[in-house]
Amino acid sequence: MQYFGTDGIRGRWPDDLLNEATVRRLGQALLERFGGPIAIIRDTRESGVGITAALGDSLRGEGIDYGVLPTPALSALLADGVAAAGVAITASHNPWHDNGLKVLGPGGEKLEPEVEAALDAALSRGGAPPYSSAGLPTRRADDGEARYLAALLAAVPEGLRLDGVIVALDCANGAAHRTAPAALEALGATVIPVAASPSGRNINADVGAASEVGLRALSALVIERGAAVGVALDGDGDRCALVDAEGRVLDGDALLWLLARPPGLVGTIMCNSALEDRLLEQGVGFARAQVGDRNVAIEMARRGWTVGGETSGHVLLTDGLPTGDGLLTAIRVLAGGVDLSARLRGWSLYPCAERSVAVRAKPPLSGLPAVAAAIARVQRDGARRVVLRYSGTEPKLRVLVEAAGQAAADAWLEALLAETLAAIDAAAQGAG
Repeated sequence: MQYFGTDGIRGRWPDDLLNEATVRRLGQALLERFGGPIAIIRDTRESGVGITAALGDSLRGEGIDYGVLPTPALSALLADGVAAAGVAITASHNPWHDNGLKVLGPGGEKLEPEVEAALDAALSRGGAPPYSSAGLPTRRADDGEARYLAALLAAVPEGLRLDGVIVALDCANGAAHRTAPAALEALGATVIPVAASPSGRNINADVGAASEVGLRALSALVIERGAAVGVALDGDGDRCALVDAEGRVLDGDALLWLLARPPGLVGTIMCNSALEDRLLEQGVGFARAQVGDRNVAIEMARRGWTVGGETSGHVLLTDGLPTGDGLLTAIRVLAGGVDLSARLRGWSLYPCAERSVAVRAKPPLSGLPAVAAAIARVQRDGARRVVLRYSGTEPKLRVLVEAAGQAAADAWLEALLAETLAAIDAAAQGAG
């Protein structure tokens, strides 16, 4: 598809694919597909205001602007029947200069692949000049925050209280900077909020769930203030990372381990094999999906399982909210006990090397014989598992190698990375 990637449309406003014409055509396509009204939320990027205006203008008076809210809030609002569909204006964990459009369908669910493909085709066709609403303004709704918090707290395990629990909370200067502290305080927690003062340009800036710098700072804060746990969200609030009381950052597979329950859990191709083996030892099923929460959701629905997620900290709890919610994920983990260190005693991953590198082009890896040969070679040499894939939201190549030892994993990753990048460059030059 030309416009939609792994998680909606991403780009730099008003350049790349994310420009005013694209936004206006999307609004028209949504009306044609779903009718109205269409709910709109945004994160804290400064470009969100202009994108909201352009999108609202194209909706011919059928837009409802709920302002700054986390992406899962849009899902909750749609599940409550406020609109036929919705758009979250966000680039999630990306830097402030990026932005994006995440479209949710009726009931707050991610779009089915064929619906997304139809919208992409509509955008690719271009069409009529951008529409001006001429006196049909977007309606402003002020009850989105309250309605979202009610839905979030309704999804918390019955009777759960966090009285006396100190939580260090990194809001990533993002969309959950108000709702996340409010929800935790409603459960009785003592909250130490950081990165909760968005400027429009500081979202995810060395803070949040996807930032190593931010997680180190959160770890230090947990130790300094004697917090029971640290919670880091990303820019649109749909994923989280956790820090235990000793300042250790939990890996994404540990997060899934703490949430898993019978009959099974859906992970992705990026999950460490140790998670799979430990779950199977406990009699809990495990299945892998391709990266992307929609792929995880499809596999969960196929199997009838209610828990799934990615190593990035993006978790789906279908008995909670229709889409992933970073704060709900954290609360569900804490419901099993706030002493995360004790609950993870003995937890370890198999030796693994993983890296993401920028690429100038994304020729299909399946069409590069040198890449297939390199993968086959390291597997013959004893690699436990190899994954090479492009990011669906950034111009990056991601490589993962599991092995019996760390030195072997590191060496195989370096070899695979060098040969794959060389093959990509050669393919790009040939195409040029």
